[in-house]
Order: sequence, then C-alpha cells, then structure tokens
Amino acid sequence: MRSDSHPNNPDIPAHQQRLNALRLGQIQLGRTFGIAMVLAGAVLLTLVSGYYAYTASARSQLEELNFAVAQPAQATLTVLPESSQATVVNPTESMAIPSEGGKPLTSFVGVEESAKPLIPAVPENQQVSDRPTESYSALYPAIYIHPKFWAQPLWAGGEPYVYNPANPDTTLPNGFRAVSAMDDALQRGDGSQTSRIAIPLIDVDSEIQELEILNLGDSRAYETPKHLVGHIPQSSNPGELGNAWYFGHLESPIKGEGNVFHRLPEIPDLLRDGDDVFVELESVDGRIFLYKTTRTQVMHEDDLELYGSDTAQLTLVACVPRLVYDHRIVVTAELVGIQDASGDVN
Repeated sequence: MRSDSHPNNPDIPAHQQRLNALRLGQIQLGRTFGIAMVLAGAVLLTLVSGYYAYTASARSQLEELNFAVAQPAQATLTVLPESSQATVVNPTESMAIPSEGGKPLTSFVGVEESAKPLIPAVPENQQVSDRPTESYSALYPAIYIHPKFWAQPLWAGGEPYVYNPANPDTTLPNGFRAVSAMDDALQRGDGSQTSRIAIPLIDVDSEIQELEILNLGDSRAYETPKHLVGHIPQSSNPGELGNAWYFGHLESPIKGEGNVFHRLPEIPDLLRDGDDVFVELESVDGRIFLYKTTRTQVMHEDDLELYGSDTAQLTLVACVPRLVYDHRIVVTAELVGIQDASGDVN
C-alpha cells in the first residue's frame, strides 16, 4: 500500500484519510465475509454428504427388519377388492396416509377379502427361523431358560421360557384362553372398536383413534393421530376375521407428532432371540384380544397396499429408517387368545 494512501498519513487531508479507512474496512470485511461463506459452504457440504452417507447406510440395513417365524401353516393374505359393502370414500382414487415427512404411507385398495393373493405367505427377501419354537424345550434344563440366555445361564434375564409342546396354552400370558384365528374369530361387524393397544415387550401402551380422511383437493388421505396409534376404520376390529391395520409414528422431531412406534424396529431381533412378541387389542366392550407376532417385513412406501386375510390378524406399520422415512416396517400378528371382559378365562 502506498504511503499516501495510508489512512494515518499526516500529509493526507482528514476527509481523504476517512475515505481510505472506509475502503480498507470494506476490503477487510469482504475478505472476512468470503472466508465465512467458504467455511459455511464446507460445513453445509459436509452435512449434506454425511446425510446421504447415513441414508445409504440406513437403507442397506433395512433387510435386517425382515423375519418370519416358522409356522405349521401360513395364513393367506388377500387383496381387498373395491366392491366392498363397507363405506369407502371414492375407492377409485388413491388413498394415502401421510408420514413424518409428508409423503404417503400406503395406497388404499379396498375393504373386504377376496380369493386373489396379494403377496406370498413368506416373501423371498425374508429370513425365516430354521428352528421351530417347540424345539427349544427339547433340552433339559433349557426349558426353564430362554434360548437367548443358554450361553450364559447364570446371568439369564427377562421372562422365563416355559414352552411345553404337550400344552401349547402355557405360552400365553396369564388370563388368556387359547383360540383359533380362524374357527374362533368373530365375523366382520360383530366386534367392537379398539380402545387400546399394548405391546409389553417394547413398552407400547396407547389409546386408539380411528383415522380420519382428509380432503386434499385432488386426492384423499388418512391423518395419523399425534402421540396415539391410528386404526384404519374400514379394516377389521379386534377379534374379527380379516386384517386390522394400525399406524403410528416412529418419530416426529419436526412436527412433534410423537413416537409411539419408535421401538417397533426392535421386534425382528426379539423374534430372532426366540421371544414371543404379543400384541394386546382391547375393545370398547372390555374384551382383550391377544395376537402373536408371526413376521416382520420392510418395503418401500410406494409398494405398500392394504390387504386382507382369511384369518383374524393385525398389521402394524411405521416409517423407517430414522431421518429418511421412505420405507415401512410391516409387523403381522395372528389372533391366539382372548380375555373376557370380566377377566375370567372360560
């Protein structure tokens, strides 16, 4: 910088010194702003790159959410046709359920059951247990210890595993009588609405709200309730033949709509460990219907459609993976027990 341009040069008039100081300040401010913009861009680029790396990693682990418990016979899952006797709002239009990110959860196909299969009993991408449950009781004294603690029996924890092939009813929690998901199920329309859902093994205990239909102009959508589990109104009620659909938020950090199903992705690992994951549906008439989880499946949000069943079952749905929410974990459970309103077991 030339000496005559220095702001403190006594040979330069005061007003010129002030102008020179202003120009120098502007240059320094511009440099500082430029450096700040470069740093901000680098931070933003790092965050975006990190998010995309996390997204790729999270999606690559979704296959671990697929698991099916070995069953003597699998229920047939069927498409729900549009020709339903129940009330359907414009069944020819796409019916979507919003997710945390505002994207649709599923398409609404219909209500009643038909004979056309929608998906195979055990999808090809699912892992199936190669050890039937009854084999856990074949080794004494392992019948008294849950299989996941066999390697360290002295530090065993959790609920005792007391399965007895000669008396399958012992696998049900106290107070429930064993029933058949087909022969003992209620007919459609004979049951009452759900008032509560509980999954003790993952600490879910929530009231139930019937999902409301929103008019979005060119489409319709179901609104998932905040902090509660929502039930598709046209699907089965507790204990009824068919498939009862329940939706809940995995998490909702921005909208604050709750995280009632945030532990739902833990169920596949619990099944792998040999745990019986029971789901309790309490109806408004006081009866509690017990369902046992038979499989979990993950699929893209665009591939999920509501389907029915020729047995009494339920399906739980939440968005996965965290912070991405473009897939759905679908948990299926079949009716195995009933507790009467009085609490007595018949």
